[in-house]
Amino acid sequence: MHLRRVDAGSRQVQDVDERLAVPAEVGQRERSEEPQRHVLGEAREPVVEEHQRLLDTAEVSQRAAELQQAAGNELVGQAEREGPLVVRDRLVLGPRVHAPRVSSVRPLESVPNFSEGRDLATIDAIGAALSAHSRLLDVHADEDHNRSVFTLVGQADELAEALTAAVTVARERIDLRTHEGAHPRVGAADVVPIVPLVPEDMPRAEQAAEAIAQRLAADCGVPVFIYAPPERGPAFFRRGGTAGLQARIDAGELAPDHGPARLHETAGAVLVGARRPLIAFNVNLRGELTVAREIARVVRERDGGFPGVRALGLDLRRAGVVQVSMNVEDWEAAALHEIVGRIEEEAAARGAEVIGSELVGLMPAGAAAAAAGALLRIDGFDASHVLELRLLDE
Repeated sequence: MHLRRVDAGSRQVQDVDERLAVPAEVGQRERSEEPQRHVLGEAREPVVEEHQRLLDTAEVSQRAAELQQAAGNELVGQAEREGPLVVRDRLVLGPRVHAPRVSSVRPLESVPNFSEGRDLATIDAIGAALSAHSRLLDVHADEDHNRSVFTLVGQADELAEALTAAVTVARERIDLRTHEGAHPRVGAADVVPIVPLVPEDMPRAEQAAEAIAQRLAADCGVPVFIYAPPERGPAFFRRGGTAGLQARIDAGELAPDHGPARLHETAGAVLVGARRPLIAFNVNLRGELTVAREIARVVRERDGGFPGVRALGLDLRRAGVVQVSMNVEDWEAAALHEIVGRIEEEAAARGAEVIGSELVGLMPAGAAAAAAGALLRIDGFDASHVLELRLLDE
């Protein structure tokens, strides 16, 4: 799995040339290939059609279809011998260690956030735990936030195994008593969203979230809260940090849905919930923290801004910049290019300057297509006008 790390000095996303949990002989084979060929892993599980349409390129889809037409055991042998697949530079398919199986059920997505963005050994260990049981698509580590966001997909039971293993690693390696970072948090494994790829799978995501919450409490010994956006989203539980959360538990205002009534001494609590796909998107500014906070108030829904946008103004001290950090929970109602345009206007009016933006994790193709169509002023442009996406839809 390829790691994308945000450099604290330049705020540039860097590709770290490391793979998570790749056996030595596989890594050696991969390095012998040309730069744009990445390890598929042994005996890759075929991906269902809908999932391919959302997450993979046309080339991956075509290759998978060819392999699935092969007969019997020769299919697995061929996949193991051929090794790498050509995929997008940004999307690297991580290793898989268990045997393939064909499923007619769409996978679910999970985007767990862990409170570590600086220690590569810990980030790698969490990634290895996740990729041993699921398909790990992306890792975004940020030193200023001191936080890493992982994107993975799998069936509900696969996600349960993967997340339990990863939260166990986080509990053992992350100590919130000495943790510092720009992003609010209440847990070493702070938030574990379960995301349906299509709206009709939301009941499955909710069932999976409940089962995973029970599993984390039982196996990891941490209190688990079920969050339900928008009223009781993660921000509702993070108010006041770990000390504030424990005080609210002691006062009877809140109680964990599963697990002990006291936060874990070093790992805190875990927030688990089912939610729609969202876009985690940050805009970096050269200016004062007060400006970033004022702009966050302008763009977020709570204060009359864009619908479905949550925003904070943060100070990225290592980078020497400030940031408007956002979750765009309804990208169809609040287009990214419109949000960035408004931030640029507000920043200029306050003597600040937009110097760049960051995408955390992955985003729906429709959001990128909408931004491209608007900037190019193409009437009626949407994802259906993108060649590769139309090919996947055949």
